[in-house]
Amino acid sequence: MKKRQANFELLRILCMYMIVVGHCLFHGRVTAKLGYGTVNYFLSYVIQSFSVVHVNCFVMLAGYFSIDREWKAGRLLRLWRQVAFYSVTICLFWGLYAGISGQDVLMALLPISTRNYWFASVYMGLMLLMPFAGMLAVRLTKRQYQYLLVLLTLFFSVNHMLFRVHTYGACDGRDLSWFLFLAFLAGYLKLHTQKERKYFWYGLAGYAAASLGVLASVYLSVELHQEDIEYFLNYNSPLALAATASLFLCVKNMPWRERRLDDVIRKVAGAAFGVYLLHDHYLIRYLVWDTFRASKVARTHWAVIYTAAIGVIVYGACTCLELIRQKVFALWGRWYTKTLLYKKEQNLLNRIDGIFSKKNI
Repeated sequence: MKKRQANFELLRILCMYMIVVGHCLFHGRVTAKLGYGTVNYFLSYVIQSFSVVHVNCFVMLAGYFSIDREWKAGRLLRLWRQVAFYSVTICLFWGLYAGISGQDVLMALLPISTRNYWFASVYMGLMLLMPFAGMLAVRLTKRQYQYLLVLLTLFFSVNHMLFRVHTYGACDGRDLSWFLFLAFLAGYLKLHTQKERKYFWYGLAGYAAASLGVLASVYLSVELHQEDIEYFLNYNSPLALAATASLFLCVKNMPWRERRLDDVIRKVAGAAFGVYLLHDHYLIRYLVWDTFRASKVARTHWAVIYTAAIGVIVYGACTCLELIRQKVFALWGRWYTKTLLYKKEQNLLNRIDGIFSKKNI
């Protein structure tokens, strides 16, 4: 099996860390308690402006490695099992701790359909559509592909910026249409761009410039008392899109040589999705940050530093738990592969894979 590229895996880790810190600021009620005009208030928006790429880049990573890859139903099943495991396990523990309702049980058993985790629900939809997206992407000429991306940018990003309406379905970048667009964008960068050192620097400069543009837009909105301050932090805003594409281009063209730490990077990155599923379950997300008294230090001089630090702690703890889960599932898998149910499951997966096999396309 070909090893995953460590530069992209570093981006995966960085994006998940950005997500964790963002959740601390929001779910930990840090930003809500910061005094307007203070240094910490400004720094919190600096973090958010430079982190606005996190979800977009995470989706683009999936698109980049899936767009021209043969689709396998087994990968989707493993993803669903991971989501279901955390959904049910956290619900059970919370039931012992504070009690649960019938709605909680339903959401635990049907985490994708009930949008228990919004990202996982939309991401699963994207993965189901990826074989069709891939068929289209590899058949388009470079010029056709460019035209498609321009149209989708106008539909999902520019139109929303100009008119503040959801004419084409993209609201704030948390929907399937936007995720599909990001997958196509990643596919274009993979299929129609060459790796060159200069694009590393162009991408880095573009990311910094676009992120500063997001920060300036947010600052002006606050100063002018505009109600749509959060718009510029939406994943589908043009500046957020520019920052995302630039950072991804930067990482793609990053000069990288194999290092001893690469295997560690890959292992930690492989647990990134589990970090999200663990710390952002709706039943415990506020408890996680209240445990660290995040909101209590919001008005201190070291609030932002403290937020970054507990982000590292939460990320590390969740990574360890996810790696343990992977070990347990691996051991369970050895037994499961010997069962009749596994054989029937594999027969079904093989039949589904056959539909999308390159031999039948």
